[in-house]
Amino acid sequence: MSRWSWVALGVGAYIAFTLATFPAGVALRWFAPPNATFAGVAGTLWSGSAATCSVEGFTVESLRWRLRPTSLFLGRISANVEARIPDGFVSGDVSASASSVRFSDLRGASSLPALAGVLPLSGVRGQATLALETLVLEDGWPAAAVGELKLAGLESLIPDGSGAYVPFGDYTVTLVPAPASELAATFVDTGGPLEVQGTAKLDAARTYTIDALVEARANAPEMLVQGLTFMTGDPDAEGRRRLNLTGSL
Repeated sequence: MSRWSWVALGVGAYIAFTLATFPAGVALRWFAPPNATFAGVAGTLWSGSAATCSVEGFTVESLRWRLRPTSLFLGRISANVEARIPDGFVSGDVSASASSVRFSDLRGASSLPALAGVLPLSGVRGQATLALETLVLEDGWPAAAVGELKLAGLESLIPDGSGAYVPFGDYTVTLVPAPASELAATFVDTGGPLEVQGTAKLDAARTYTIDALVEARANAPEMLVQGLTFMTGDPDAEGRRRLNLTGSL
């Protein structure tokens, strides 16, 4: 082995030792986003934990990470992370650069009310289970996503002041590959008062389009049937109604 090879090996060993012993608390003060606050930090930059982490009012607990040191030489931070979130958990691999954040093998579960602080879910109840191969955020906005989202026991608050909810059933949403900066998905019901099959798209301008065929099952609440009649066109020969929704986020 040449002298320069020994030098490179020594430098690499020194960097690895520094990462393995660099205090996590100091690293977070230096590198964490200014809107993130941590408590109960322990461990090192390489392998550490925090009792809580809060970002704009949303708090996760029992946060743990294990850094991949080689990613630092490529100008990004890559780590495996896991944490408890309200009513559930999240885990996966995350890679962050100056312009984007990429998640892979992302798994999570929670109740929809627990996510109302970060998603527009006011007046909606149910359970969500997430299994994504890929999720890319650019400037904090989803630019790509591939994987599956399952919604169980979906209910919506009836806007009559009674506090009652109307059931919508269970659904599987499959996020599929799409052009750059766009999201595309297919969705289908897996049980409940409605038989549903459709597609959804969200473009770079944050405009969404939902196109679905919907049919009320025999046990559907009358209020749901009336709402479906109001929001859709006439049924086709098989009794299905087409639902088209377009808007912006």
